[in-house]
Amino acid sequence: MSDPQPRRDPHAAHPADLRSVVRHLHRASRGAERVAIGDLVDAMGPSSMAAVLLVPALLLVSPLSGIPGASIMGGIVIALIAGQMVLRRSKVWLPDGLRRRTLPGPALRKALVWLRRPARRLDGIAPARPGGGGQAWWSPALALLCLVLGLCMPVMEVIPFTSSIVAALVSACALSMLTGRVRVALVALCLAGLALAAVLWLL
Repeated sequence: MSDPQPRRDPHAAHPADLRSVVRHLHRASRGAERVAIGDLVDAMGPSSMAAVLLVPALLLVSPLSGIPGASIMGGIVIALIAGQMVLRRSKVWLPDGLRRRTLPGPALRKALVWLRRPARRLDGIAPARPGGGGQAWWSPALALLCLVLGLCMPVMEVIPFTSSIVAALVSACALSMLTGRVRVALVALCLAGLALAAVLWLL
């Protein structure tokens, strides 16, 4: 017997902030034992590239990052999505093999519940601007940074904590593009630099 497929509301509004991204992901995973990456990406809507980029980044910040190989797979997905943003594609494309990869539904929902509190706090600090920031002049630069970070993440699989730090930085860049608040990315860049320096010093 096949797993139940998550229901998607074609009329649901596209995510405009972090809480709505988490809410869309939770809705897409509701009731499923295994949730396909393609279903999570589709839940963001066809034209919300920044929201799609948030999907793998948020999952790697959450407790799901402990799954073996998660950093490798997440980095590949981040690089693919960010690369298409650099090329200014209007709709994200992922290979069928990646779209069919699944995550455990109960663990995914637990991780999304864990993300609700930080999402609420971050949205309070940097609420979305009307119209978002998808066309802002600085968006391609952040997308290029996310592309480089995604390509680096598979190598960081062997270095403790670094993949989650990098995923948090990607999340901040994606959130900046989604909400139109560039200061989120600027603060994240400073904090990530300090965190990476601390990790390298401890090694």
